[in-house]
Amino acid sequence: MSIGLPVYNGERYLASTMDSILAQDLADFELIVSDNASTDRTGEICRGYAQRDARVRYFRNERNLGAGPNYDNCFHKARGTYFKWAAHDDRLAPDYLSKAVAALDAAPDAVLCTVGITEIGPHDEVLRTYANSFPGTISPDPAVRFGAVIHARHQCEDFFGLYRRAALVGSGLHDNYSGSDRVLLAEMALRGPWVSVPDPLFLHREHEGRYTRAILLQDRRQAALWQDTTVQESAAATKRRGAKPPSTQFHLVVYRKYLHLVRKNVASPGARAACYWQLARWWLTDGHLPDVLRDLLGSHPTMRQRARSVKRMVFGTRDAPPPPGSLPNLK
Repeated sequence: MSIGLPVYNGERYLASTMDSILAQDLADFELIVSDNASTDRTGEICRGYAQRDARVRYFRNERNLGAGPNYDNCFHKARGTYFKWAAHDDRLAPDYLSKAVAALDAAPDAVLCTVGITEIGPHDEVLRTYANSFPGTISPDPAVRFGAVIHARHQCEDFFGLYRRAALVGSGLHDNYSGSDRVLLAEMALRGPWVSVPDPLFLHREHEGRYTRAILLQDRRQAALWQDTTVQESAAATKRRGAKPPSTQFHLVVYRKYLHLVRKNVASPGARAACYWQLARWWLTDGHLPDVLRDLLGSHPTMRQRARSVKRMVFGTRDAPPPPGSLPNLK
């Protein structure tokens, strides 16, 4: 069992996160911490845990690679049969691993175990308890599973579920573009059924520094830099040519990735056609068409805001708006 914890300047919540992982009632695992060249006390905190607990393996990058490569580094260093990512600001209930492992052990064909979620605030206060719904992910039909994921309204919390490591080999992993977590969940749906534990075992922290709050919903170009620091130079070159960086077209990028997933993972012509039908339906589900239009109007803030307002009127709000003036943590 391997848990990968990518972190950059996470001193505020890191100890709380690591304590919750190391306190699991199933103790046979390794905790891989990949430090993205932090400039705060992150390194000191991690070295202290590594000295006290042999399960902690601490690695530090020479420079900040961006979140995507750092997340993937954790997987590449993993040695366990099962694998999960852990964000430096979230927590796990003490029986998370034991219950998730039992669910996967009981379903040898399952590739991912999702769990219920408790949303907590900056001071561990409980904000709400819920579970994302993906009806159809237990189906033997890959097109049904694929459709269940790409049409569902969710914030990708299940990216932090427990995976069968073999199912992740050869996948896109976290990758280095905004929406890659959503795409990985879709790829896992194509690769096999999911199982679920309804208990709220994942404590997902809501605070002003979260990537989704602080940057993704506000600036797509900055989101691309958060994912991979090497895009800064290429984005500048694109701007000099007068072209619009593709990173601002979040939903079209995700859609193109979905198309690639089907070609890559589905061999049967019939099953592939069924998956393409799900992708045709995608334009009419969960407000995706207004999302794409808003992306295309990204260089016109007023038009973009109007498109967002129309979507909220028709489809409702998915989540609270991001707090003003917040800054991201480069995990």
